[in-house]
Amino acid sequence: MSRRSKGHDYLGWALVATALLAPLPMGGIRAFFFMLYAVIVAAMGLFYAIGLYRGHVRPRLPLSAFAIPVILFGLVIVWLLVTLLPLGIGAAPEWAALAPLADVSGRISIGPGATFDMLVRYLTYALFFVLALQVSVEKQRAKTLFRLVYWGIAAHALLALASLTFFGDVLLFLPKDAYFGDATGVFVNRNSFATFAAFGAIMGVALVFGDDEDDVARSRLSRLLIRLGFNVAPLALIGLALAFSHSRMGMFVAALGAGVVALIAVFRSTGARRIFAGLLIVIGLVTSALLANTGGVLFERMATVDRDADLRLAVYQQTLDLIASRPLTGYGGGTYEDAFRAVKADPISPDVTFDAAHDLYLELAAELGIPATIAVVLSVLLLAGTTALAAIRRENWMIPAASAAVVLAGGVHSLVDFSLQIPAIVLMMLLILALGFAQSRPMQHAG
Repeated sequence: MSRRSKGHDYLGWALVATALLAPLPMGGIRAFFFMLYAVIVAAMGLFYAIGLYRGHVRPRLPLSAFAIPVILFGLVIVWLLVTLLPLGIGAAPEWAALAPLADVSGRISIGPGATFDMLVRYLTYALFFVLALQVSVEKQRAKTLFRLVYWGIAAHALLALASLTFFGDVLLFLPKDAYFGDATGVFVNRNSFATFAAFGAIMGVALVFGDDEDDVARSRLSRLLIRLGFNVAPLALIGLALAFSHSRMGMFVAALGAGVVALIAVFRSTGARRIFAGLLIVIGLVTSALLANTGGVLFERMATVDRDADLRLAVYQQTLDLIASRPLTGYGGGTYEDAFRAVKADPISPDVTFDAAHDLYLELAAELGIPATIAVVLSVLLLAGTTALAAIRRENWMIPAASAAVVLAGGVHSLVDFSLQIPAIVLMMLLILALGFAQSRPMQHAG
């Protein structure tokens, strides 16, 4: 094994460890913890760049391989910088009352500190994704990292169930402030944990159908036992944790993503492999039975959909009013809470604070403006679209199919919640997407 290959192995393990450990301090939502991970990712990027320079080699997957997403996301980074500059075209003076600690004179952003934090997050996400791409080009390494991520999410599910039951419904072994009786793992709320677990469920379904597709050395019985032990058992554990999260949308996006993977697998598989469709149905039935025995909490929450929808619709409408007032520029990245305070009205109580719009796309439009929001979303969709096409057309379909389905699950959940505003969830989604995108490229055979 070459030194360069070993270096990619070490980097891959470091990236997986970062993505799996990022949820531990409350999903990385605290500024200190995310800045810590930003420094770690920056250090990994520096060591990788030094390795390229000393070895006189190029990256395994250059930026030109996905030039359009790079350009779109780069324009968003530039726009965030522009909103921080005192160009004299900023918010009206009355906005200073909403952010009294910030000097907003002449800046587009009404909260320069929050916008700078968002800029650091986006730069960290970009570097993390690029590094993950480099380690995912070689096929066998990508499959190994994919399994490690899956088993890591299963470990999070086990911890969530243990925290809910054996340890007395705690959060990081400390008393909870909310979401009593719900499995939240190390996340603050059930929906964020459910999105994270849904990613694992989607990966598990992909492994059930596509794992060891090139392994002809083992007998059929041996391969079946390996699937049951290393793929099906963790999937059942993740499904159980999802059930006890009592997250309506989390269960839906998990089923949606898993269904997409299963559909691709049915069309791509032949012979005995299609039998695993029956196994997936059995797992679904077992999960439904578990739902029916979780004290009826999930179904009680489903009965509150109408009441919750009224409040959400009010938030969405008032956020649309906010967007309409500055559709091109927005109010600055990370400033939704301050900006929304200016338009908040009945039926939302004056005592209620919204630091997220419960819709990622509306929130981004309010903060960055509509053009920048389109650029962010389109850059991710183009990458996910490439993986989806590869899942349909290429022989090595398992990881690309799971990657596309994970982005679908995260994107749909973000229509009604703030899962992709949680840094740990974004890092995990980007890692899985990088694995799928790299395996969607013809370069993988040269690895």
